[in-house]
Amino acid sequence: MVWDAIIVGAGPSGLASIRRLREAGLSVLALEKRHDVGGVWLYEEDPESHSSAYQTLTMITSKACSHFEGFPFPKEWPDYVPHYLAYKYLRQYAEHFGLLQHIRFNETVSSATRHADTWTVQTTNGQTYHSRYLLAASGHHWKPFIPEYPGSFEGESYHSHVYKRPIQLADRRVLIVGIGNSGADIAVDAVRVARSVELSTRRGYHILPKFAFFGLPTDELYRRTIAPLPKPMRRFLSNLTLKIIVGPLERYGMPKPKDPLFYTHPLMNSELLYHMRHGKVRIRSGIKYLEGNRVHFTDGSYGEYDTLIWATGYEVDFPYLPKALIPAGDRARRIYLNIFHLDEPSLFFLGLIQPNGCIWNLAEKQAALIARYISGAYRLPSSVQEEAEKYWQAHEERFANSPRHIWEVEWYEYAETLDRLIKRHPLPVQSRSAVHA
Repeated sequence: MVWDAIIVGAGPSGLASIRRLREAGLSVLALEKRHDVGGVWLYEEDPESHSSAYQTLTMITSKACSHFEGFPFPKEWPDYVPHYLAYKYLRQYAEHFGLLQHIRFNETVSSATRHADTWTVQTTNGQTYHSRYLLAASGHHWKPFIPEYPGSFEGESYHSHVYKRPIQLADRRVLIVGIGNSGADIAVDAVRVARSVELSTRRGYHILPKFAFFGLPTDELYRRTIAPLPKPMRRFLSNLTLKIIVGPLERYGMPKPKDPLFYTHPLMNSELLYHMRHGKVRIRSGIKYLEGNRVHFTDGSYGEYDTLIWATGYEVDFPYLPKALIPAGDRARRIYLNIFHLDEPSLFFLGLIQPNGCIWNLAEKQAALIARYISGAYRLPSSVQEEAEKYWQAHEERFANSPRHIWEVEWYEYAETLDRLIKRHPLPVQSRSAVHA
């Protein structure tokens, strides 16, 4: 059988893709390497598992701003959902929309190659599948990136992907390198059990508390008050609001951010601010070199540690694709709208974004546009090459020029763009009503 589309992965993006493509009447098969849905939200203790989740992981976007269309979180659940409820929600989403019957579990894709008009997809257990289109929804938070520094560290050292529970840090002098959301969460965990906790960062970062005025989640307040305003006013009012709520970050021991809010991915953590002001988390500058149990910093100081955790992000990789089609480095510029590969029109990416909001519902919008493309309702503009180049030029001016931030998008602007295209290009009636086995 030749499927209309094969989807690699059954995490949030993969599930959203099955739903939207099935609504368009397309035959769909999703191949998932693990035993259940959920992607990174399917928590497992095994540090070698695909999931980067840890025991205390909680969503950094509120349930009010994270749900899929027409499927809200239960009212009785907390504003910020822990990982086990996030998994439960994704499982219920799959059951509610009848998605499970279109997934084959324990199928790891080893290669996907294009011949004539067909993709040939092979798995590690010897199965071969064929499709007209391929959707890469396997995520970009699974292949750890660890930077290299002069010297060597003789203590315990591992990437945050391996971190699972606070007990790992009991009675240890801990240095966490990187101050993204995972690094901040681990620092907060460590405070309760470690002998000392320090965070190394090369630059100042904006830190947003999870709750703002009137007890509202910060992202919900932003959505209600700032997001609808004209674009030039959004960043100004966002910065002003943050200054009122948090105050100068220098008071917390953090270097003053040199760049405006949303120039880098925002850090959402109320507890880190609390522990920094109480002196339980110390901020260090960037690393200069390593020496035994010592770490020397760029400001001339050093510290001695038992455990070094690299919260330094992930590399983008799709190992089953031909190397020329993997959107890494300069090849990222060949991706239009963070979805369409300009060198292979039958290949799409889902969730290849780093928004200041939730990926889930944006991936669902991406899938809806892909469904329209496959059904013939939407076509890329004739000037797509020029538009893609202009987009990446503007991106370099607006966001930090680093591999970590190359997929950064502003949630509301990106959602507006996708919604506009979806509305302008409705599915054909026969596609909406068709049902494939």
